[in-house]
Amino acid sequence: MVTKMLAAAGLAMLVLAPQSVHAQTPPSDNWHGTFAPLYFWASELNGDLSAGDTTVPLFLDFGDAADKLAGAFSFHFEAQKGRVGIFSDLNFIRLSSETTFTVPVLRATVEGDVDLDNTMFEIGGSYLVHDASQLAVIAGIRTYTLSPRLEVSTDLFEFEVIDASRTSVNAIVGATVRPQLAEKWRLLGRADVGGGGGFTWSGMIGAEFRPKPRIGLVFGYKALGIDVGSDSDDEILREYDVTHYGPVFGLNLHWGAR
Repeated sequence: MVTKMLAAAGLAMLVLAPQSVHAQTPPSDNWHGTFAPLYFWASELNGDLSAGDTTVPLFLDFGDAADKLAGAFSFHFEAQKGRVGIFSDLNFIRLSSETTFTVPVLRATVEGDVDLDNTMFEIGGSYLVHDASQLAVIAGIRTYTLSPRLEVSTDLFEFEVIDASRTSVNAIVGATVRPQLAEKWRLLGRADVGGGGGFTWSGMIGAEFRPKPRIGLVFGYKALGIDVGSDSDDEILREYDVTHYGPVFGLNLHWGAR
């Protein structure tokens, strides 16, 4: 429900983007852009994963995810010259957990280590179509890789039950809006859809506060949905349909002419 409301709000925002409260200067002919060396997405996870002949519902709230977080890395980069721009985004999350269970046939206690890697990458271009609202159309490629691994061990042996990976590659199209709301405040919005290796969509609503001309503090809400469909040739990880959603926070470093 939350993600549907976010997607609807994002689409409405793109159509009804407010006008700037300040006069806008024409796009600069010099390169300028933004680099976010690390941003934090407090993401929850909801969906289904099919491994072999079994479909398992997935739900992980942020509290559980934080307890099981084993590694994370992210960055965002964009640059613009005139009306043409480029962007790239990477987000990697590794969740790790330990579990203990008994196998009746072996009459042994088995200890299991579970790792779940999520890697999201985007690269593409943009074209500014409206100065006042900073409305731009975007297009590019998004990849999403889900890599579950389950390793079990006993006093007698150790082996991997699951060690698989599926990558979804999708062409995406969408739009962004970034109108100036006040001297130091800017609205941030994005919505896109994609297809190719399944179906994907994303939406984000937020704001940026600039205490200094070259520094921006970003906060908002972001959602990403991935449905890779079924692959009967993959005997281990056949399909997954997952949605990530939650608040996002970051530090933007601006460079070049504005």
